[in-house]
Amino acid sequence: MRLSRAFGIWLIASLTMVALSSCAGDAERVLLAQFFAASRLRDLTALSKLGTVVFEPASDGIVTDFDITGITGDAASKEVAISAAVKQPDGRTVRKRLTVTIQGGLVTKVSEPPALSPVEGGAFPSTPRS
Repeated sequence: MRLSRAFGIWLIASLTMVALSSCAGDAERVLLAQFFAASRLRDLTALSKLGTVVFEPASDGIVTDFDITGITGDAASKEVAISAAVKQPDGRTVRKRLTVTIQGGLVTKVSEPPALSPVEGGAFPSTPRS
């Protein structure tokens, strides 16, 4: 069976895009894995090469696993959204959404996005109240 030229080009382009998309976030994943490992040990020497902040085990907990859920920004400054399993200081493990800011190849901020707050009355109205 002979493939048409257009199908062959489409197949090559599709495979190339899949290969490139699988690499997206690899550099960020490596940096974050090293950052959270050094934070877990509170290794300030290693952390000084990875970022300007510490994810403090005694107050913030220990990130035991994470998945990158999104990356925005450019080469100079990126916001990386992650879903992380965090072992709390009291021993419980909870799943948290965290936003990590990376500037110049260093972790400069780790924060939890603010939760949505309900309007007065405890509901999210779809129409304005009068």
